[in-house]
Amino acid sequence: MPDPWPERPDLDDYLRHDDIIDYDDPLIEEAVEQITDGLKDNISKAQAIYEFVRDQIFHSFQINATSITIKASEVLEKGHGTCYAQAHLLAALMRAAGIPCGLCYQIRKDQDDSDGKRLIVHGFNAVYIEEIGKWIRLDASRSIEEYNPSFDFEREASELEVDTQAGEHDDPVVYINPSKTIIKTLRKYDNIEDLKKNMPDKY
Repeated sequence: MPDPWPERPDLDDYLRHDDIIDYDDPLIEEAVEQITDGLKDNISKAQAIYEFVRDQIFHSFQINATSITIKASEVLEKGHGTCYAQAHLLAALMRAAGIPCGLCYQIRKDQDDSDGKRLIVHGFNAVYIEEIGKWIRLDASRSIEEYNPSFDFEREASELEVDTQAGEHDDPVVYINPSKTIIKTLRKYDNIEDLKKNMPDKY
């Protein structure tokens, strides 16, 4: 699998906020201060932020949530989100902590498809760790039990591998902004059940 590479080389682009990655919201600002309190280096901060989203923000499908969250502050307030929404929150928290963070996408088999043939977009993140000097991809939508071996910031997570023979596809680009196609899909549906049946296959 190729190493992740940035959409643009300027790391400052990966520190911006917008209406989705809204880390200028007081909820995000307060949360990142609490999560990174007393931590000095970027590896420790990134680890703490990653573990917070992974362990404290539930996947909407897994808890049978009814509402659809999109904005980072909304995900934090509601405590749940799809993989895309969790990635929005993780990006917001990382950027608020001064750690460049982008969005990544893959085409993967839909685990909820009874035939196992439907392909959908999966969203996650990549962060630039200054101490290591490279981009590291990480997926906060997976619980700690799903990582075997445990996630390590020094390497790629094995769970990010794709089955190309089954039509899965890995995109190594680290995007600055969330996919407009994904955002449009999230806004199109009023509840999780409808979204679950119509997960996007493009980004």
